Amino acid sequence: MVRQHISQGRPSIIMSNLQRDIGSESLKISEVIERLRKDEFLIPTFQRDFVWQPENIRKLWDSIFRFYPIGSLLYWKTESYLHTHRKLGGFTFPHDEDTVKKFKEWKYILDGQQRATSLLVSFLGGKGRVEENEEFDYTMYFDATKCKDEFFFAGEYSKRVENTNPNFLVRLRDVPEWGFSFYKEISAVSGFNETIEHNLQQLSKIFTDYKIVVVKIKGVEVNEVCDIFERINQEGKKLHPVDIIVARTYRVEKPAEGMNGFYLRDNLESLREPMVESSNRFKDMDDLNIIQMFALGLRKRDTAKRSAYGITPAALDNLKIADFEGHWEEARKTILNTVKFLSDFRVHGPDMLPYNYLMLALSYYLYGNKTPNRILARQWFWRTAFGVDDFRSSTELYDVCEGFFGRLEKGEKPGILPLVVSRQKLIQASYNYRNALSRSVLTFLASQNPRDFSDPQADVLDNVYLNLSQAPNLHHIYPLNFLKGVNLPANAANPNSLMNICFLRALTNIRIGDKNPLTYFQDFQNIPGFDGMLESHLIPAEFIKRNEFQPSDYGEFLNARADRFAKQLKQSLPDVEVSITD
Repeated sequence: MVRQHISQGRPSIIMSNLQRDIGSESLKISEVIERLRKDEFLIPTFQRDFVWQPENIRKLWDSIFRFYPIGSLLYWKTESYLHTHRKLGGFTFPHDEDTVKKFKEWKYILDGQQRATSLLVSFLGGKGRVEENEEFDYTMYFDATKCKDEFFFAGEYSKRVENTNPNFLVRLRDVPEWGFSFYKEISAVSGFNETIEHNLQQLSKIFTDYKIVVVKIKGVEVNEVCDIFERINQEGKKLHPVDIIVARTYRVEKPAEGMNGFYLRDNLESLREPMVESSNRFKDMDDLNIIQMFALGLRKRDTAKRSAYGITPAALDNLKIADFEGHWEEARKTILNTVKFLSDFRVHGPDMLPYNYLMLALSYYLYGNKTPNRILARQWFWRTAFGVDDFRSSTELYDVCEGFFGRLEKGEKPGILPLVVSRQKLIQASYNYRNALSRSVLTFLASQNPRDFSDPQADVLDNVYLNLSQAPNLHHIYPLNFLKGVNLPANAANPNSLMNICFLRALTNIRIGDKNPLTYFQDFQNIPGFDGMLESHLIPAEFIKRNEFQPSDYGEFLNARADRFAKQLKQSLPDVEVSITD
């Protein structure tokens, strides 16, 4: 059994019992080309279109001619069908999509697509767009009279033939067919010399002796294929698991047969449109999380086939076009409702979620649920966000969805696990936006509707502010440079403690600079709503209104704010047993 952990990004495999088959073979150039031509090697549509310039192709053949290494090709052998390119560089592959779909297994090129396509189109011939030339002919020729720049394209043929005997201008695709009669005839042509003889022999030799290493991977799951693709891709392109799902579920429109096209990317973009229009930062959530929420909806909807649907790569591989076409609209409403549920208590976008699985579980609960218990669901969210010792695997996620939320939807009131909040843990933890506790603390602080120091009527995290900045601006209540200038006790807490952090608008932050809090808060304390503003940040007012700063004040402030934070969290969880400890 493969146990999968759920991370901020895609799921990662802890161990795998798959029977791997990873090996390599050396193929002649003509064998590589023939496998491409016959669709034995396929190029999936998540790969880029053919973008190499003619000069790149010419240099490729020149390197082969000189027996320089050109790198290996890597392909993935699988029983999963992905949508593939049917035309590249003007070359049309022999089979239509319906025929390719009927193969029993497929071999997809992951690395080396540009090289493979270059070999194919220049050897067999194809026409494509190159800059302003809509009909550039990629057919490659060889000038046997030259000691360099031997390779050239069809468009140069007429110019070269003006000064060179056409017998010595060889079309590349003809070379493997040369026999004894060819050498006998060409050696008798006027102008034949040692240079031409050497070049022709060398050209013939590359089709018999030059080998390209082709590496096969089989028995590897989708998420690991994505990692492999990312590591070996020279352009630094990342292959997302959704790229494979999109390619696998693609369908070409065929009006004559009454068949509509399907492209999952269009559905994903349409889902984001209302979030883009409202400047909701959930518009940036990962496509994989959207697909996982969709799959969880199917898991809830079809209990008879529950085991077929889930969030792991293996389960997502079961999704079919019919699933998306039949259930996308209901899932779309659920996902938007989930986004609204989170936004309503100030979770502004996926980057503020302590864990993505919180959103996944909530989407399961809201799917098809007309009367959700939002109060208990919200308490479950906060308890789970701060109870970072459990709920890590896909199995545990399903247990929560079908157990806790299943009972809640039936009208029961299942107990939420107790929570222990440690004040010292809050104080000792340094701010790190990738850290789960940091995200939980910041998200809870955001839920308190923090007000700006200079304008207590202004919401620090309103949509306008969030839309104008890449991320919420964070402020050290006791500025770092201020703390450096005072003689703090040796055992003083870290200046980057989470309990020294709050949200604040950039302009106010600049105005404060490195001042002592007792100084900069004096500029704001006469503004109406000042005390309410402090409360919105869970800042203990007694420390802000002291007459002077003592080195021991910083540690005492952190303790007081941690206590204030813990009590506010407990107050937000009336149905949860919360213990506050040192």
